[in-house]
This record gives sequence, structure tokens and C-alpha cells, in this order.
Amino acid sequence: MKLHPTIAALAAALSAAPALAVDSSVTLYGLIDAGYAYRSDNYDATKGSRQGFDGGIANGSRLGFRGVEEITPGLKGKFVIEAGINVDTGTAAQSGLTWGRQAWVGLDFGAAEARFGRQYTPQYLIYSEIDPFNHGTVSKASNIFTHIISRADNAAYVTTPFFGDVFSVDAEYAFNRSGDEAVANAKDKRFYAIGPKLQFGKTVKILANYSETKEKGQSNADSVLDIGAVLDFNVVKLTGAYALPKFETTPVKGEAKKYNRFLVGATLPLGNWSLLASYAYSKDKNDLDEKAVQYGIGGSYAFSKRTDTYFGYSRIDANDSLKGKGYSVADSSNAGNDYRTGFNVGIRHKF
Repeated sequence: MKLHPTIAALAAALSAAPALAVDSSVTLYGLIDAGYAYRSDNYDATKGSRQGFDGGIANGSRLGFRGVEEITPGLKGKFVIEAGINVDTGTAAQSGLTWGRQAWVGLDFGAAEARFGRQYTPQYLIYSEIDPFNHGTVSKASNIFTHIISRADNAAYVTTPFFGDVFSVDAEYAFNRSGDEAVANAKDKRFYAIGPKLQFGKTVKILANYSETKEKGQSNADSVLDIGAVLDFNVVKLTGAYALPKFETTPVKGEAKKYNRFLVGATLPLGNWSLLASYAYSKDKNDLDEKAVQYGIGGSYAFSKRTDTYFGYSRIDANDSLKGKGYSVADSSNAGNDYRTGFNVGIRHKF
């Protein structure tokens, strides 16, 4: 596969560089994911099924570099730059951005870490723990939880470890969540999020997120409250979430558009196998009859620590009037294109 010129140049420079000191390191890493996908039952009855060999089904394929340097005892400098790759076509993912998955630099003080750049949101990270499918395959929760925001540009992110192994918090602020800041910040989408977490031993974890997006100069804002839990009993892991998205920028009958959404999931480890299942539900609170339900099942088999195979199946029950509302069987990298039934099977390799 031909790498983007910027990525190729950086990889060559790192491979030619002398060995770094023991207190400083740069790591090349990545993930390649591809497989077969089938989708059917389009909201538009005139459209037939779609099948193909797709990349990035369970996880988006990527090539990344991460670095860490111990500046002084208790203070480290860090960076991550990570490019998304469409394995099926060899093109750049994330709309062609060179480092579209992540690009940030920061300082780790031990009691807190501060990072600046394009980064994941606290909301996305908590659903990485709650969604059994970790944002991947046609069974991923965000097919119904369409309010999940994955990344923010121009972001400052602060995260803490678990104090006393019980409490931690993530917080993020962006002057413009998508794209560079404009002159005079006109039309910039100001974004902030806070995500507290509670952990009780190795079994129980409570996660929450509140985030808000507001365009500069506008009085209305879109917001969401997410609350979730992870119960890990080793023999089985159970997860659940409740979300209350509120969209004031698209009001209905003079009121903010609101939804009730909940998710339950289960992960059953069986040696090299892992079996997954989830149920996701969404209904509007504005008497619009916008109701959608997704049933998802799947699993994976680990050949080794670095290579596994996986599958996923999901079915969305939603009436035809919800065409174009986002309730379709997308996966980690590929759109659902208004299909309501889907199946994936693929191979994933990490390095």
C-alpha cells in the first residue's frame, strides 16, 4: 500500500534516527481491519441489498506514532499523531485528513494530564467502555445513539488518574469543534464536555458525560447527558447507559427536540472466544413517533494477542418515515446508507 507522502517521510526519518535515551521513546503502532459486509432492507424499497469487501469494520484501520519523554521526575511530555486508512481502497480516512484520527501534544503531571489538538471526546471514550462492540461492526450502539460525537478539533483536554482508585474526571473544551477557528470566531462551534467516573474495585464502574455545542453568536445550544455503568464479573460483563440528547438548534413546535435513549449490553468471554450482544432504544419526547430499536449480536475469536477474526449482525426496527434520520446499520468506518439489516465478518491485526 502506498503511504501518504507525509506519513512515509516521517516513518523513514524515525527509522533512520539514532536510538533515543532511556527516558524518551517513540513508538510506531497500527491496526489493519478488513472483511465482508452485507446490508439489506433499505428505507427506500426501490433500493436492493449492498455487499462488498470493506475496510475498517470493527475498528478503523490506522497508522500512528506516539512519543513520551520524562522531562523531570513526575513530569512527562507526550504526543500522538494517528492517520486513518481505508484498507479497501488505500485512501486516507476521515475525509482525507493526514492525521485525521488523532493529533495532539501534551504534558503529564502525574495528578493530571493536559493535551492540545484533535482528540476524542469524553463521551466517545465512555461509550468505548459501555458499548460491547466498541463503536464497531453493524451492531455498534451509535447506530441508535446518533448523538455520540467522536472527536473535537482545536481541543484542550484534561484527564486525571483515579484518585484513591475511586474517582477520576475528563474535561474538554474546543473553540471550534469541527474545522479551524474562523476570523473573529464567526460561526465557530464552541464545545465543552465533562466526564466524571467512579470505580468501586474491579467490578463496578459508573461513567457520566455532559457536553454542549453552541455556535458563537447564537443563543441556542445542543446538549446531551449520558450516564452509564459497567459491571465486570469476569465470567460476564454487563453494561448499560441512559442518554438525554437535547437539540435546541432544531426546535419542534417552539420546543427543543429531545430524545430518551437507553442501551444494555453483555460480553461473555469463553477462552479465545468472546460473545457480544446489545439492545439499543431511542424515542423522541416531542410526540413525533420517532422510535428506533436495534438488536445486535456478534463475537470474536483470538488467534493470537495481535490477530483475531470477528462477526456482527444487527437489525433495526424503525418505520419508513425515519429515512435519513441516521438510524441505519453503519460500522466503524462505513455508512449504513439507510439499510436496516446488516452482517459483517472480518479479520483484524494489531501491531
